[in-house]
Amino acid sequence: MNKSHHLLEGNITKSITKMALPLMGIAFIQMAYTLVDLIWLGRLSTAAVAAVGTCGFFVWAAQAITLITKTGMSVGLSQAYGRRDEEAITKTTISGFQVNLTLCLIIMGIFIIFRKPLYEFYGLEKAVEKLALEYHMVISVGLIFTFLNPFFAAIFYSQGNSSTPFKVSVIALVFNIIADPILIFGIGPFPKLGMAGAAIATVMAQAIGTILYIYIGVRYGEYYAKINYFKSFTPRYIIQTIRLGLPASIQSLVHSLIGIKLNQYIAIYGAVGVATYAVGSQIESISWMSSEGFATAFTSFFGQNYGARNFDRLEKAKKVCIRLTLGIGLLGSAIMIFGNSFLFRIFTPNDPAVITEGSKYLIILGLTSALMALEIGTGGMLNGLGLTKYPAMNAIVLNAARIPIAYFLMKFLGLTGIWVTMSLSGALKGIVIIIIFKYIEKRTNGFRNNMEKFQRGVRT
Repeated sequence: MNKSHHLLEGNITKSITKMALPLMGIAFIQMAYTLVDLIWLGRLSTAAVAAVGTCGFFVWAAQAITLITKTGMSVGLSQAYGRRDEEAITKTTISGFQVNLTLCLIIMGIFIIFRKPLYEFYGLEKAVEKLALEYHMVISVGLIFTFLNPFFAAIFYSQGNSSTPFKVSVIALVFNIIADPILIFGIGPFPKLGMAGAAIATVMAQAIGTILYIYIGVRYGEYYAKINYFKSFTPRYIIQTIRLGLPASIQSLVHSLIGIKLNQYIAIYGAVGVATYAVGSQIESISWMSSEGFATAFTSFFGQNYGARNFDRLEKAKKVCIRLTLGIGLLGSAIMIFGNSFLFRIFTPNDPAVITEGSKYLIILGLTSALMALEIGTGGMLNGLGLTKYPAMNAIVLNAARIPIAYFLMKFLGLTGIWVTMSLSGALKGIVIIIIFKYIEKRTNGFRNNMEKFQRGVRT
């Protein structure tokens, strides 16, 4: 447990930043998987970009399900490390794996069996739908790695160790960058596989990540490599993992489903609209995925210090976390607003219509990037305290509001109405979550008293 000590003592800004920087790198790496596919597939056709963008929403849905384990374990394990509770560490890990594997098998079955009805819902152009199904099938088979990697990463995050997952992610990404053009275009002895090649390269890269985690566990004697994951079944810890992780998962899942519905609206405007959203949402990820990296560090920091009852340290950390997330958001705003057309030219250099619409998208979303970052960072702090339902409730309600608002505004503003809706809801989420945080902080005397009332049965 020595790896976790730097979160319990020492300079707060340094402790959080030391953990957060590799997490930011991991966030960019996760984003880069899709971006690499988009960059190369953009050289094939706009239809290929639209297809991978559409499939991306189902990948997003699968990743949302992994948050049940990732968030539940990260919170449960970080608080257990703060308490120095070895039994809880082991049982939380076993239960997390069991929940993770069960969910993975369910999602794989749904994605493979119902793949055609899922894409018929979009009403895509036939050429786009065919390419999307090709990409989707390969990604669905590789979901086992999509689920296993966050499980292993959560074990390290809860210890305050983000450097190991970062190194694993870098190696996997380098492989993906090399393999993508080879398999897509058929370089050397390899056949030209197009969309399937992009998907195969991604799945192989994720598989390499899983293999590396297993190797590290065995090579360095990590506790997770010594556990028999099927020997015991502890309902208490399974329930705890689900309680802590389910709100974050539902939040992300609802967000992805809303994204699917918005994409259906966008598809009305043809491939230009779909491609703009596919590329624009990835560029926008520069801000929110950086914030997610810091939010994960906040969760581990707040979890360990709350478990250790270091309330004065939590008070100081709150101010540090807010400053950091606002800084990230403002930087993201500057990049999107001032680099709008340049960024889109990287991905769709031969499509002026997409570049024009994409520039508008980035400017509108960039205006509220700071508040969006604040929402994510504050959510990370609340998650570490075991208050995972509040960030989820805030996001679910205001994300759901996008559907009727977008439906109304698009009648007057077209695609711009959808972009305005997304920007407005992001701003509101940031404002509301800060109000929630301050209210709970005040009612619990800095999280010292009556926390059970807000956690509602979560074991701490």
